[in-house]
Amino acid sequence: MKKMKGLMQAGIVIVYILMVWTIVVPLLATYALYRYLFGKRCDKTEAILTAADHPNLDCTAFKVKSGKNMLACFEYRDRQMCAGKAVVLVCHGIGCSHGNYLNRIDYFARRGYIVVGFDITGCGDSEGDSIVGLPQSHVDIHAVLTYMENSPEYGSLPIYLYGHSWSGFGVASVLNYGHKPAAVVSAAGFDRERSIIRFQAVKMCGKIGVLSMPWIALIERMIYGKKAKYTAVSGINAYGGPVLVAHSKDDPTVPWSCSVAAAEGIKNPKVKKLVYEDRGHTLSRPVEAENIIKADCAGKPHRKMYKGECYFKYEVDVHYHYSKKEVVFATDEEFMNTAAEFFAQAGRGEI
Repeated sequence: MKKMKGLMQAGIVIVYILMVWTIVVPLLATYALYRYLFGKRCDKTEAILTAADHPNLDCTAFKVKSGKNMLACFEYRDRQMCAGKAVVLVCHGIGCSHGNYLNRIDYFARRGYIVVGFDITGCGDSEGDSIVGLPQSHVDIHAVLTYMENSPEYGSLPIYLYGHSWSGFGVASVLNYGHKPAAVVSAAGFDRERSIIRFQAVKMCGKIGVLSMPWIALIERMIYGKKAKYTAVSGINAYGGPVLVAHSKDDPTVPWSCSVAAAEGIKNPKVKKLVYEDRGHTLSRPVEAENIIKADCAGKPHRKMYKGECYFKYEVDVHYHYSKKEVVFATDEEFMNTAAEFFAQAGRGEI
């Protein structure tokens, strides 16, 4: 009897040891990695635009609540060109705030649109102790879009969505919430957050980073519930309206294999794809400017990462640390014309 009791006790100890090493330790290690990536604020980057860089724009600030945080939102109108017939919601990428997209905001404003930009939770001027996680983009876009749909000023107007990178994923995934904007442009976006996290985990930790994926799925499920499962493709299919998906196969930040453009399962007949071979990640920057930035940074040391600095903000800064502001924010009119024409065709019912 005593021997049996001893064996049972030893068995329990072994089970607990195995649980610690196969569940608790991997979960804690993954949580530490997740916090390293997403557990900090993303304050404004070294190179950033303000309304002073575009004196043709009138800017009005307002706030929208998302969860427990207030998001900093900004309406822009070109004081000479604004026709007030439609509004474009421009959504920024990770490591940035809406100020990094003021050249694109200005582009749409000069074409007569009312343009709204905002800072995602934990970014720029918005509240939040951290950027939380990748699903935060569509969570916050949902909050701002809901506000716009219900506002007296924007609710009666066609609303177009333009999102890049993190928000290329966000503007497509937000369609899972039931929104029906007039049209959507997803630039350099990924289909599902799990694939891009896997890419970053392997980039940072090697192939062993793949082992973190089940635990990351669990962490995101705990934070976001069922919203953690939203993908760009499922949103696009649920929406059924006009979507332009743009991506370059040489994108170093969102690899082609992770992109919305390469994703399988798109059934929405109103989806158009714009695929490049050599446009990198930004898409809206001319190739000539991309080449200047590469030359500026070639062979030069990366600046050190500041204490408490968000990893993704650092990744943005080191790419443009040695380049002039006018190069970083150079705008490819041809690419932006394609996006604007897509919105115009959708508005005319031609898609």
